[in-house]
Amino acid sequence: MKIGILRESKLDAAGREVEMRVILPPAQIAKLSKFAEVLVEKDAGSKSGYPDAEYEKAGARIISHDEALSADLILGVKETKEEDFPKLKKNIFMSFQHFAESQKRTQLAQKTGATFICLETIEVEVEGKKRFPCLAPMSEAAARVVARHADWFALHSLRTIGWGKKLKVIILGAGMVGTTAAHELGLRGLEVHLIDRVSLKKLPSSIASAAFAVSSMYTSGRSPEKLITQKLLKTMLPGGCVYPVDIDQGGGIEGAVQTSILTPFDLPKIPGTEIFCFAPPNLPSLGARTTSEALGAAILPYVLDIIKGKMPPGGINIENGKIIHPGLR
Repeated sequence: MKIGILRESKLDAAGREVEMRVILPPAQIAKLSKFAEVLVEKDAGSKSGYPDAEYEKAGARIISHDEALSADLILGVKETKEEDFPKLKKNIFMSFQHFAESQKRTQLAQKTGATFICLETIEVEVEGKKRFPCLAPMSEAAARVVARHADWFALHSLRTIGWGKKLKVIILGAGMVGTTAAHELGLRGLEVHLIDRVSLKKLPSSIASAAFAVSSMYTSGRSPEKLITQKLLKTMLPGGCVYPVDIDQGGGIEGAVQTSILTPFDLPKIPGTEIFCFAPPNLPSLGARTTSEALGAAILPYVLDIIKGKMPPGGINIENGKIIHPGLR
């Protein structure tokens, strides 16, 4: 089997490059090259601090973008670029796709003969609960970025209030993002309100006068419901900030739009409110080397399974033009 590793490229609204991760660092390539021919797109790891020479030393061959797209199994971090869909044939494309956020991209994928394995929907059961092993390390990293941003925001944008008073944060979703954010922000002295599906009725009272709101209510393969409405946002502390960490799936905050990791402090307000929005769809890219290593360790077992003909549980979203994952139906 030939495996192609892509060089990531994602542009923000201003046309600037904002994706720095690589799906597999050289250490994972060394393990993988024992079982398959590994092709790495030129400069795939350069933005994460991994030069081509390290990949060649690990057993990979450096190739062009189009050559990577012709591999039997294509590995990437972010969504397939629109211009790349027509180049796919009967191969397998494995990355974070978030098809629920874009009907256009879903339709383009269906027009190919490729199989799309989405890292965000690969799931396992641990002690009777669903877990998403490839999504988890990225979720943890995103939550830590949110906490650091809230540090700055409270000290600067909310400096008239500052940490002297007990600021409140509402966190919607009690998965990896929610629990990590709750822990981090709790350590910083915030009054934390963690809302899950069971306690949704507490959302209106909890969000009132909150300085921050985090949205991370994840349902595999589906776009989140806009549970934090404009009406609720108007009850927050004026000048506060929201963090729709689920923005890559469409976001659970009404009126939120994608922002850029390159402008973390020049933020738009949600229309009709006095609330700012920090919503890059790739927060983990701010720690590209660390998150690349974590992501590579998480996906390597599934890549080895695919080589053996075993598909990751819950991973296939689209195959031979058909929607497979129930979350997209």
